[in-house]
Amino acid sequence: MSLPQLSICIPAYNRPDGLRTAVTSILSALTPAQTAAIELVITDDSTLATPQVECLLHGWQGAWQYHKNPQRLGMVANWNQSLAYARGEFVLLLHDDDYLLPQGIPHLLHTLNCYGSRYDVFLFGVHLVDGQGHCLRKQIPPRARWLPPATAVRQLLSHSSFVRFPALVWRRSLLARVGEFSHTYGEATDIYQWLRFFATAGVYTVPLATAAYTIHDQALSMGMFQPQTLGHLSAIFQEARQLNLLPPRVLHHAQRDFLHQFILAGTWRFLRRRQWQQAAAVYRLLEAPEVTGRSPRWAVTRFLFGVALRLLRVDQA
Repeated sequence: MSLPQLSICIPAYNRPDGLRTAVTSILSALTPAQTAAIELVITDDSTLATPQVECLLHGWQGAWQYHKNPQRLGMVANWNQSLAYARGEFVLLLHDDDYLLPQGIPHLLHTLNCYGSRYDVFLFGVHLVDGQGHCLRKQIPPRARWLPPATAVRQLLSHSSFVRFPALVWRRSLLARVGEFSHTYGEATDIYQWLRFFATAGVYTVPLATAAYTIHDQALSMGMFQPQTLGHLSAIFQEARQLNLLPPRVLHHAQRDFLHQFILAGTWRFLRRRQWQQAAAVYRLLEAPEVTGRSPRWAVTRFLFGVALRLLRVDQA
């Protein structure tokens, strides 16, 4: 029996409705001719019962695996467990609060059929959606092109949102070359993994949206805006320096711009939710030593957010 072309791995945790949506988005998009090309792998780290998942998969003719972890593994270990079960030539890690768009699988398979023999890593576009599935904006690569390692790393480390998790597909064998997701960098571990992927294989960008990336109050990323995360990100930049792909000056400016974008994005999330004190706490991270100077690119946004917090009379001291 031939191996699947693409394993879609869903490391689930306590989002039964989201998991149902993610699974349905895959099954509903597949034609009979595409079924053999796809494998679905679910590792369930939930403390909640999710029996409906196996009911959804029952009768589907494609390859699938459902594994309920006997003990909770935690976020990163569950990601790695899901990937360890995968058998496909390529893998996509789909969180259980994200889902594939109707044309996602056709776009994925067409791209892999055309370019899978030439490239190891692919970056697609996403729709950024809220918890109700309403599209907030689209993030799609401007054109199809291959970014060699140095260029790919520079893009990754200059823009904190360059890669949205469900937008990346990589050759499964690449994990054996660079290693699995690391526990060292906490919730920033995905950035470190993409750094290793890009430094090894570059990335081919595809101007097609394949997935919806959810931004909501329960998203793991809401807890990222902490001093500890800045320490992890700074350590990742130090790892990038050891690669000698980019000049020190370029990495210095990249770290400055990356952390500005990251912190200001967190500030905006709390401002939008009218949580003024939390917004101010995140904004104060701009004074952390890891932020290597002021970013001209983000100067206006930084100024406007500072003015807004002062007008709201939120203590920034």
